[in-house]
Amino acid sequence: MAEADRDPTASHDPRYFPTGAVIERPVGERPKHDTVDGIIEWLAGPAQHIPSLGDEFDEFAWRMLAAGFPLLRATLQLRTIHPQYLGANFVWWRTTGRTVLTFVTHEVQDLYGHEDNPVRRVVAGETLRRRVDVADQELDFPILHDLKAQGATDYFALPIKSSFGTNYMATYVTDRLGGFTANEISDLTRISHRLGFLADLRNHRRIVSNILAAYLGSKTGPKVLAGQIRRGTGEEITAVLWSSDLRGFTERSDRLEGVQVITMLNALFDAQAKAIVSHGGEILKFIGDGLLSIFPIDSVNKARAAARSALAAAIEAVEAVRGLTNDPSLTSEPPFEIVVALHIGTAIYGNVGAADRLDFTVIGPAVNLVSRIETVAKKLKLPIVVSDDFARAYGDTLQPLGRHQLRGLATPHDLFAPIPSAPTARTAHVV
Repeated sequence: MAEADRDPTASHDPRYFPTGAVIERPVGERPKHDTVDGIIEWLAGPAQHIPSLGDEFDEFAWRMLAAGFPLLRATLQLRTIHPQYLGANFVWWRTTGRTVLTFVTHEVQDLYGHEDNPVRRVVAGETLRRRVDVADQELDFPILHDLKAQGATDYFALPIKSSFGTNYMATYVTDRLGGFTANEISDLTRISHRLGFLADLRNHRRIVSNILAAYLGSKTGPKVLAGQIRRGTGEEITAVLWSSDLRGFTERSDRLEGVQVITMLNALFDAQAKAIVSHGGEILKFIGDGLLSIFPIDSVNKARAAARSALAAAIEAVEAVRGLTNDPSLTSEPPFEIVVALHIGTAIYGNVGAADRLDFTVIGPAVNLVSRIETVAKKLKLPIVVSDDFARAYGDTLQPLGRHQLRGLATPHDLFAPIPSAPTARTAHVV
């Protein structure tokens, strides 16, 4: 079989090893000639200006091949700090000409053993060398069987020091008869240790970005990373404001064990988050069983589109939450019902808090108003209620709910709900 036709992709469960970026460098851009010293010099300087670690590792692998290393495959594995992922693995194959980024979920730690897992041993500090062109019974790791099927003859894995406390891991595989030479192993070791500094630089920013995005949101996180952290600073924005809450949460939290409450809240927020993010919104904070989100409006002519996106997200979220009882861990629970309030207005988006504990959020009368609308939605037993300002921006017909005096606000407001033919109306009065 020709090299280009060979498929070395391992059969990993995508639930635990989701694929990220796939990099395929054009043939004309692949380095043709290099040296060990040239690669070390490249790692110390020019490599730092490459946009991503994936692109950097891809070029590194091609440079290694150009320097004469008989590589079939090369990998770099990193540990990271992320609520979903334990680490990331960059895998380059000569046969496909691609570098593939694969994420490793936390659940992998519970699914794979220690003794037959070279990753656990190498990140703990062990260097491994295995000949692959031997009898199957001599192959002590499952990965070696996969590599043998691809024609591999030699496998070399080594730890790379990291400033984060847990080693990185690099592996090199060849399909040359006789495997790697002693000099090649020495050079691979020398070069690999230079990867640690660059991996640290990339991983540090990746970890910071991951944490900020996870705790502050995909739009707010980069603002903080860019230095917008001074207390009291902020900007006035126009946005659709979303405030939602779970009906009957107090009763459930009193009845359920703490771990069950956390499971329930995670499922509740995940269902809403998927709808919000997929329609262009950003979650600002979780408040108990409630959620505050925004759909930014960059210009006046985009208000209608933002309103439509927000209402579509609300309808989707309500239905998704109702479907949570299909989850095996929640099947014994009564149906889940949330209320969602929507309003369009201006708010201050920025840093608020104590000198050493800040919150990047939105404040202002519009935020207070949407919170009061949420209270009305609960009293009316309606899943979605929107303000008069939202209704004007939305433009299409909505069901009038009359004028309401909102607690703490001087001016009454006309409120609306999706029309009866909308998906939420058929079950609008279910508690």
